[in-house]
Amino acid sequence: MTSAPPSSALPAYSEFVSTIERAPERVAARWPFVAVIVLGVLLVAAPLITGMLPRAIKGEAMIDAFHPYIASKSIQDYRDDLHVLDEARTNVLAIQANGGQPGKFDYVDKFVQDYPSINANLTGMVDSIDANQDNYRKLSSTAPFGALPWLLALPGLVLITAGGFGLRAARNGKRGVFWHGTAALAGLALLAVPLTGGLFQAAPAAQPLINDFRPILTHDEVRTVQGYFVTIVAADGELNSRYVSALKTARPDADRTGITALEARWQPMTARFAALVGVLNDNVGNFDAVVALNDSTKPLGLTAFRGLGWGFVIPGSLALAVAAAGLRPALIGSRRGGSKGGTSK
Repeated sequence: MTSAPPSSALPAYSEFVSTIERAPERVAARWPFVAVIVLGVLLVAAPLITGMLPRAIKGEAMIDAFHPYIASKSIQDYRDDLHVLDEARTNVLAIQANGGQPGKFDYVDKFVQDYPSINANLTGMVDSIDANQDNYRKLSSTAPFGALPWLLALPGLVLITAGGFGLRAARNGKRGVFWHGTAALAGLALLAVPLTGGLFQAAPAAQPLINDFRPILTHDEVRTVQGYFVTIVAADGELNSRYVSALKTARPDADRTGITALEARWQPMTARFAALVGVLNDNVGNFDAVVALNDSTKPLGLTAFRGLGWGFVIPGSLALAVAAAGLRPALIGSRRGGSKGGTSK
């Protein structure tokens, strides 16, 4: 008598049930990609709404233009020039007081009369420039102003792209890990700008410089300084062409030390004053653009330069947080899949 051989394997589950119920397919969350798109749109829109693109370029041009005039040597040269002019006026007054002025000299007389106010105004201007040397150095050592709007807008475009492609991946049942990673990199780039560009160090420097330069960089003030220049040039011309020769004839022993010192310094002095008037005139519009940019965020409760660093840190942190939230389910799924020997999407 023979018996049937025992089965070598257990029966399959399908042999007992007619329909196998599968686990529901995991669907990637879409909200992180929507949030990334919104954040990207805000980053692209912010430079456009605030006029940051043209204004930042003008601010950078102004910083570059003032570079030769903000140095300690240039400031001391202007102080020495004003002192020499003052000594020349004192010299003329002494000659007049001794009854030695050889005739009538309208331009010299106007210079003698006007120079105290000229000296006070120009000294105040030089003092303002001198007092802002450190502020200027902090601002000029940051990332180029003209590049800052692009350093906001370009990560914004990356976020919009990552969010768009990520949404499409999510609709196809994929987790969009690559696009979450791309958004995280854009966030890191935003965080790197203020840290490497010195924006937080420069933020307190902008407002004092704007306040001190506001009375200087106006069209009215430039016209006033141009008038000073005309007065000084006319007086020197008269001193050089008529006054000194007449004085030598009438009073050859008269002291002319101050007048002679002015003549010796005249050429470099006029070159410096002409250059200063030129840079003031050329940068009135640039300064107005900087002020407008700084004031553009006042409705938010702070000026633009004060909040410039945070303007990168906050969206950068948000981009990282949203990307991390989007990556978390994928990472958890990957670990579970790995523990079960499977793979994750």
